[in-house]
Amino acid sequence: MKRRKKNPFEIFGLTPKLVAELSDEVLFKLIKSIYRVLQLMYHPDKGGDPRKALELNLAFESLNYEKDPEAFRAYKKAYVERLSRKTLWKEIEELESQNRKLTYLLELLKERFWQYLCLGSNLDQEPFRRGFALKVSLIDVVSQLNYGQFTPLRRRDIFSKEVWLWKDNLALRKKGKKDVFERVKSYVVLGTIKREHFSPWPFLSRDFKEEQMFLKDHMKRETFIKEALFFLTPELKPNHYLFVYLQGLKDLVYLEGLITKVEEVSAVDFLSVWNKAKDILSSSSQSEGLKEGLPGDS
Repeated sequence: MKRRKKNPFEIFGLTPKLVAELSDEVLFKLIKSIYRVLQLMYHPDKGGDPRKALELNLAFESLNYEKDPEAFRAYKKAYVERLSRKTLWKEIEELESQNRKLTYLLELLKERFWQYLCLGSNLDQEPFRRGFALKVSLIDVVSQLNYGQFTPLRRRDIFSKEVWLWKDNLALRKKGKKDVFERVKSYVVLGTIKREHFSPWPFLSRDFKEEQMFLKDHMKRETFIKEALFFLTPELKPNHYLFVYLQGLKDLVYLEGLITKVEEVSAVDFLSVWNKAKDILSSSSQSEGLKEGLPGDS
């Protein structure tokens, strides 16, 4: 689509309604005042944008009522006519049509991206080095939010977690001071979201116990796609929320916790712990049994 050339009045931020209502003399005084302020702001010697400064100078020369009042009136008439109510409505309709198309494409891309993530291929190659697994330390932020006020400071380590990640969607997990790891199969790491970029709390499922509301550590798949997928990144870094997906529970996305540290462990250590760990995903059909070993349960 061909880019429309700006009218000089538009560059000074004046609305067509205001331009139409003011007399030529008063309007030019207003433009001069705006020009002086913007000139100081965008002057190259003061660290401003040279291109913006040039645009302002050209616009002011075009609207210099003292030098060329006829040109001033011609720009004024064109500006008011071109941005009349009828033209504005037409532009709004065009923008709404474009917005509907872009919204449809965005939703389509989100769904396709989700399908790709569910294949579990996003961590198959990177960031694993040959002969190493990843050890991710986290804070169970959901449990901390639910029970932190009832927990003494000396026992706050019960909200810590460890997740060891290996290729082929295999993972080991332990909570707090527990020595025994849980062995998790079909553990798909969807990715992470930086804490400052997304607040998960409004979108998590809720439960009511003894007249109090408790957050659950998961949200519906549709909610995650709509609200969180846009912010997702494949990086495993501290200060990022870790989101995972379990093949046995396809309608939910789990907030594993807030990453505090990422380090490597040898494949030998991973396999040694794996062989001793308790397998919590022995059957994908036992959905109730799966929930007992999912993040956030104590």
